[in-house]
Amino acid sequence: MNMKRAVAAVLLFAASALGWAQTADDLVAKNLVARGGAEKLRAIQSMAITGTIQFGEASSPITVRARRPNQIREEFEVEGTAMTRGFDGAAGWLTQKKREEIKTQALSGGESDNIREEAENAIEGPLLDYAKKGSKAESLGKDTVDGQPVYKLRVTTHLGTSITEFLDASTYLEIYEEIERSVNGKPITIVEQVGDYRAVGGVKFAHRFVSGPRENPAASKFQVDKIELNVRMDAGVFAMPKP
Repeated sequence: MNMKRAVAAVLLFAASALGWAQTADDLVAKNLVARGGAEKLRAIQSMAITGTIQFGEASSPITVRARRPNQIREEFEVEGTAMTRGFDGAAGWLTQKKREEIKTQALSGGESDNIREEAENAIEGPLLDYAKKGSKAESLGKDTVDGQPVYKLRVTTHLGTSITEFLDASTYLEIYEEIERSVNGKPITIVEQVGDYRAVGGVKFAHRFVSGPRENPAASKFQVDKIELNVRMDAGVFAMPKP
């Protein structure tokens, strides 16, 4: 073995030992295995979530229903106004009800893209079959979150949204993420702490989410009480209400 080959072999060994050789697909595969496996995730056709969401001192029950391939409906309350957001597979919408006054509107621009991506990734997240969804994944190496070693994995969706997932270096489960979103027509980075993983139907799902913009990272707290899989849902559940 000549000197160049010896140096190359040492570098390759060092990179592997330190985790530098983790490609995006390596990280995606290990995350999916940690959650229960790609096949189990693909077998989930619908999901119903109930829990509590908190904004500052105020809290509200929340329900989320999702169905493949890209339908979602979210219901919660903000300052006495009942909010319902949905994506019917083609378009997003928002209904606000306060006392007897009801307003329903179609979503557009960044708000429409946001709810569309939520619908597309609600069941399994952005990693499963990411290439088939038109997304791209890139390994960003190792980092730490609150002193905990993590692998950074950036996914750019087919709509152009950047989602950086921070995977625990030992479990490969996501514990933190940064999402580039559009809010009221302006770009914003949402940061989110993810945890309290529990097995449902042989698949691990996070049950606690703390998120907000960088300047207020704990603006909202979402605690999941129950997740039901493969619940029967009619398409009408996701349709925009008629005036």
